[in-house]
Amino acid sequence: MNTRTAVSRAATAPARKALTLLALLTLSGATLTGCGSAESDDAGSSSSSPSPTATASAPSAAPSTSAVPSTPAAEPSTGTAAAGPAPCTAGTLSGAVEDVPGGATGGGVYRALVLTNTSADDSCTLAGYPGVSYLDAAGTQVGAAAARTEGTQAVPVTLAPGQSAAAELQETVAQKYGECQVQPTASLLVYPPEDTASLTITYPSTGCLNQDIELLHIGVLQAR
Repeated sequence: MNTRTAVSRAATAPARKALTLLALLTLSGATLTGCGSAESDDAGSSSSSPSPTATASAPSAAPSTSAVPSTPAAEPSTGTAAAGPAPCTAGTLSGAVEDVPGGATGGGVYRALVLTNTSADDSCTLAGYPGVSYLDAAGTQVGAAAARTEGTQAVPVTLAPGQSAAAELQETVAQKYGECQVQPTASLLVYPPEDTASLTITYPSTGCLNQDIELLHIGVLQAR
């Protein structure tokens, strides 16, 4: 070995060591970089992907149902309520005019018009005012019909067979009126309340042909 070769080897030996060391350092750094990058990727992936959150789905509302009554609805009754007594009619009544104690006055008289249930079995009812007027012997109405005496409330009166109801009958003296046109009368024509049929009560008196003069006044029928 010549001197130049020995010197050359001696000179290049440190350079090789340096290169070898540099290569090791480079390889080591690359390894560390790769590991760091992998860890960073894992961390990034972990942080960027949100963890699934459990969400409880609300139960769907159950369909509402109408309340069922605890007791069954009452069924309409098929029975018919018992009806009360029928109204009294002219065919089931008799009539009379009765004197009233102390009924005479200077210009007229107060009497009672009495209606009696003549039915053998059935009760009936009367409520309100009867219609009253004079009749002559031929059965023709004389003068105006009786005017109503106001002030007493009409209350239904039930008449069992044989029972009676009465209304106050006021009669004014016909001769008090100069334009009366006096006419003898033989009876009273009486219409029970709410009835279109009539009955006749024998009652001789004196009426006025003048329709503008009211000689008769009648009150509400009341129980006796």
